[in-house]
Amino acid sequence: MSNTSRSLTIGIAGAGGDGVIIAGSFLQRLSALQGYYSQMPRYYGAQIRGGGSAVKLSLDADAASFPGDSLDVLVCFDWERYLEVKHELALTPETIVLCEQDPEGQIELPRGSFVLDFSGASRSVSGSTRGKNVVALAILTRITGLRGDLVKKAIEEDEELVLLKHNLPAFEAGEQLHSQSSIPALHLPPPANASPRVILSGNSATAQAALRAGIKAFFGYPITPASEIMKEVYQDLIYDSGVFLQAEDEIAAAGLTIGASVTGAKSLTATSGPGFDLMTEMMGLATISETPMVIVDVQRGGPSTGIPSGTEQSDLDHAIYGGHGDAPRTVLAPFDIEGCYRLTIESLNIAEGHQCVVILLSDQWLAQTLVATSDTFLRDDPVIWDRKRPGPEDAADYLRYKLTDDFISPMANVGDEGFSYRTSGLSHDEKGRPAFDSGVNQSMHDKRWRKLAPLAERDELVRLFGNESSSRGVIAWGSTAQAVLETIRDLGLYDKVKLAVPELVFPLPHAVRRFVESTEKLLVVEMNHSGQFYHYLRSRVDLPKDTRLVARAGSRPFSRQELGDPMLELAA
Repeated sequence: MSNTSRSLTIGIAGAGGDGVIIAGSFLQRLSALQGYYSQMPRYYGAQIRGGGSAVKLSLDADAASFPGDSLDVLVCFDWERYLEVKHELALTPETIVLCEQDPEGQIELPRGSFVLDFSGASRSVSGSTRGKNVVALAILTRITGLRGDLVKKAIEEDEELVLLKHNLPAFEAGEQLHSQSSIPALHLPPPANASPRVILSGNSATAQAALRAGIKAFFGYPITPASEIMKEVYQDLIYDSGVFLQAEDEIAAAGLTIGASVTGAKSLTATSGPGFDLMTEMMGLATISETPMVIVDVQRGGPSTGIPSGTEQSDLDHAIYGGHGDAPRTVLAPFDIEGCYRLTIESLNIAEGHQCVVILLSDQWLAQTLVATSDTFLRDDPVIWDRKRPGPEDAADYLRYKLTDDFISPMANVGDEGFSYRTSGLSHDEKGRPAFDSGVNQSMHDKRWRKLAPLAERDELVRLFGNESSSRGVIAWGSTAQAVLETIRDLGLYDKVKLAVPELVFPLPHAVRRFVESTEKLLVVEMNHSGQFYHYLRSRVDLPKDTRLVARAGSRPFSRQELGDPMLELAA
């Protein structure tokens, strides 16, 4: 039997040490070499060692689609660990299940289930069961119709897969085991373009974009799920005359970022919820001193320690309003892998150009899901901004906080000859001298807010999809927008509704206001318990009477099933 589909969703689950992540990464690499797109979220607990792990790989001939709600194929090494992720790796009666042992009543197996001796096949060629994941990989390769002759190349092109070279006999044993079974094929059609795809995560895209934009300094403290950004920028910076420092905590990391920035070095820090809390005071210092500062906040389940390995969109209120004393900032939020790259550069540009704090709100799904896609956006030549600099004519009486027509003052680097000024957390005048006069204080507040106002005209930072003339609208932000867009397409509603995805969240773009005003029915979808974007939107725009909020806490993304009824009701 053989079925052909434009996409397949494959799950692999097991205990720590079963090689689940390696197996998924190998299959993704092998398919990417043959031109297939994919997304692969990884599921694991918050513990440092032990516990279960799983991957969910969507293979697609046309685009890097959001993984399906349920699986076409499941490989299970450990049923107890599978139960920990059963909602993410849901089965249907049509799912092909490949497992080492019967679940013994823990779940009801679909009729297309096969009990296979992965461990025995590995032991027969190596004397060890450690290659059982490679045995399963060989079977998956046969089922999907991927080219097994590219296995060696797939291993050689990924340094994390090099160890699999020693397990190639296990791959051959897996092919033999498949030939002895009656597992049906689920071959994917050839991709329209068979060029190899690049594989990267949102964290990787963010790191590469920061380096492309010219950062010279990075300061941070390890925290899940943002740590990969630190890891990726580390080698490039230390080998390219840059500065990298793992600080003692997030307060220090934020302070060092400000310190490097006032010397003229384009700087970055990255963190997640608890660390973002600690950076709040330094955000105020950067705001009042008008120092370019970019913070990447990779949102996770909260509050407090919450669910470190789960995704959520619950830091929005903090990003917009966090801190005391009317401290304006810019907030951006990517919704896909390309946006992680593009908006990192945009964040650094805005921080430099407007001399302000910029917060880039990523989330765990975006940050750690591996995506095989086109590398076009990586090869683009982006526009890079620099901060406004003083000229020689300014040296005689340098006003660091000069009230200019665009409210952005020329900024000299600390140490530049002839351009001395004071900077601190105190209210100050144009020279930077402490000033506690209410009129001066008012004018400086006005300056800091008004210089950000032109950002609201950046209509290109609001992505629009669907039928723009429809009166039925949806607004979603962050990775949730991917699930919303896929649901709209799957239900055949692309010509009946329209979707706005604001990548610039604060200041709110005029394009969002126009979008809302053009709707009669509106649906707002976000992954937090309180509907933070919905309430923020209400504070800025008059919403139509027929407005509905779909919101829930993380830690797993919205499914198409969850979103189906609200979408159909909207389109009715």
